[in-house]
Amino acid sequence: MTEPDPFDRPGTTPAPRRQSPAFAGPRDEIDVPPLNQIAPTLDLPWRKEDTNTPDRTAAYHHPDGHRLGLRVQPRGLAIQIWITAGPDLPPIPDGTDIEQAEAQAANDARLQPGRTWHAVLATRHSKDLAAELAQLVRDHVLPALSRKPKHVSTSADEQKADTATEGSTT
Repeated sequence: MTEPDPFDRPGTTPAPRRQSPAFAGPRDEIDVPPLNQIAPTLDLPWRKEDTNTPDRTAAYHHPDGHRLGLRVQPRGLAIQIWITAGPDLPPIPDGTDIEQAEAQAANDARLQPGRTWHAVLATRHSKDLAAELAQLVRDHVLPALSRKPKHVSTSADEQKADTATEGSTT
């Protein structure tokens, strides 16, 4: 009788492969209401456009060429918001040198034509998603057209600022 060759393949069938590694935890997924139900209502002259996926995206258009968009990210963990400035800056009025300099400074501080500003709303810890989304659009995204912020503050940033203010006053 011949002895088995130690380099032969074992006679076992391979185990079926899993889709994810054994150490990976379950994937988080959050049920977000359809975006067309929670999207903010913007004042005129903003106009809401129809989209192919109204439950996942929303788009707004301004007569000056500005565009605002909202999109629910995969698995519903966040909502991305962006605004793109229109093609034209406000004109610099005729007047004194000081008035023209102020108008130029205002144009320089705003979001430049064709540039985009982004913000993200995390949905995981949101109590009232529609109200928080409307507040983020109204207080942080739309003002970027006239005064581009250095960053969008989060609730953690505001708590740090409140703590620093309380600490310095006592």
